[in-house]
Amino acid sequence: MLIKLIVPGEHARVEDLNASLEAVLSRHCVVRGVRDDVRLIVEELASNVIEHGGADVAAGERELSVDIGIDGDRLSLQFSDDGAPFDPTAAAAPDLDADIEDRPIGGLGLHLIRQLAEEISYRRDGGFNLLKVILRIPTQEEQA
Repeated sequence: MLIKLIVPGEHARVEDLNASLEAVLSRHCVVRGVRDDVRLIVEELASNVIEHGGADVAAGERELSVDIGIDGDRLSLQFSDDGAPFDPTAAAAPDLDADIEDRPIGGLGLHLIRQLAEEISYRRDGGFNLLKVILRIPTQEEQA
């Protein structure tokens, strides 16, 4: 693990989380495209936790954490939150062929994460949602 970042579950703190992630990933020479993917993933997952994590916790009392690791060409993000149980890997894929007016609201962010990630896994442990997202870091040859 490179670092663990913990922030209160508030929309205003998501940018702080992303800024910290950007700094860590830049310091480890992760390419811009992967850093942009990480930003999108963090914004989507953090927003979902803040908006839908459960009404039993007052605003700002929910906690979000992200463990970041790099192993060769794989970047791992382990998200942890104490919100209501929710397995994003079990969410139905959106019907992208349906007319936009006929589509239900929601689901596109999770769809994007699935498209960006090489691997996603979920488990519930001790009152926490644990979501691991693995992204592939392109090699120098692939970047050229």
